[in-house]
Amino acid sequence: MAVYYRRSIWTKILAILVAIPIVAFLANLTYRWLIPLLPLVGGAILIIVFVGLFLRRRRY
Repeated sequence: MAVYYRRSIWTKILAILVAIPIVAFLANLTYRWLIPLLPLVGGAILIIVFVGLFLRRRRY
């Protein structure tokens, strides 16, 4: 017979209070590192698309 452990409401509240700063810190890191790289990623995607279209048209 399985025994289920029921967590108290205080454990859930404590877990949420610990998780909020961690999520905020990770969001801040993502914002700092990802936003400056977005133009580079967009430019790389555009170059890949245009080179692919150019090579496809040139082949035929």
